[in-house]
Amino acid sequence: MTKPDFTGTWKFNPGKSVLQIPAPDSTILVLEHCEPVFRVRRTHVLGQTSDVFTLDLTTDGRAITVDKADAHIRARAYWDNDTLVFDTSLVRQGEEATNVVRYSLIGSHDGLTAEERFRGSHQSYDNVWVMDRE
Repeated sequence: MTKPDFTGTWKFNPGKSVLQIPAPDSTILVLEHCEPVFRVRRTHVLGQTSDVFTLDLTTDGRAITVDKADAHIRARAYWDNDTLVFDTSLVRQGEEATNVVRYSLIGSHDGLTAEERFRGSHQSYDNVWVMDRE
């Protein structure tokens, strides 16, 4: 069965999103998806600060580990029917957290939802990010 292709540049739509954290001024998500390769490049902008996160995964559930800035990250991606799950655990300054994001395409593939569940000892939240294709 053919899986959805998430390739594209996606722009955060704050009017359609439901966030339990302060919304960034803007977010651009660039996905390069050629099954099973899945590359994520996310840029959040808040005021004068830009936060860029890039990760290369495969969709077969194989975990990778990387060190980014002050965090040690273990991540994997896998399919749950037509939903691509991005499952991450991270350790930052001795604190452990998990972040699971479920990506799915909307309608005629001109939109993307990213249902995020973050759990940590100091912060927990659930977000639904809605992105429009650019």
